[in-house]
Amino acid sequence: MLELYHGGPAGHSASVLITLAEKGIEYVSHRLDIASFEQHGEAFRSLNPAGQVPVLVADGQPLTETFLILLYLDERYLGVPLGGADARDRYAVQKWGKYVETHIAPNLAIARWARFGTRVNDEIRKGLTRLPPERETLWRSALDGFSEEAVETARAALAKAASRLAEDLADGNWLAGADYTLADIAAYPHLTQFAALDIEVPGDVEGWLDRIAERPAVRAVGNQAQIAATMGPERGRWG
Repeated sequence: MLELYHGGPAGHSASVLITLAEKGIEYVSHRLDIASFEQHGEAFRSLNPAGQVPVLVADGQPLTETFLILLYLDERYLGVPLGGADARDRYAVQKWGKYVETHIAPNLAIARWARFGTRVNDEIRKGLTRLPPERETLWRSALDGFSEEAVETARAALAKAASRLAEDLADGNWLAGADYTLADIAAYPHLTQFAALDIEVPGDVEGWLDRIAERPAVRAVGNQAQIAATMGPERGRWG
């Protein structure tokens, strides 16, 4: 039985939850309280020393890196194919998976933390020393406050990302060809957060968000647009 350690139906965790639901895969759910930084605790860091969710435990082996988890699930559980119908579509899936990880999620982390980040107590601050040095530095930068320039740069990058989605949606309903794929699943939970940041999206993207929101698997996981996510400053990570 698979085990999923996650932060609830938002961000990268939502991508894995949606994929599991789309494919009808049974698993044991372990939801971490990321608002209290449970992901930085000793128990979870034994699975992922970086203290980042989600983590999928398969055959006793912890798997990290969200998009790689999605690819693993699609290859291992063939039922509902989500990886793209042909070589061109699979290329588009990989393209969007990378773009979410390297552009959308990191900039969303900065913009959301600047808008919704909360004060933390001394105990949590001390706990940051348990993290790898580069992640400790990112967290301390966030707690000290991102510069206005960094926040505006992040917001501009997110607006550009919305335009890029619109370009790929101009000729159809989905990001990677005629079918709903991992590209849509990877991007969707992040784009649902744009409204809370007052970042406008083109009409094609609004329609795409509506189509995904109506999917039974997505409705079963939860309405990400209405769930307050606890945002971490990690590059490309929630929680």
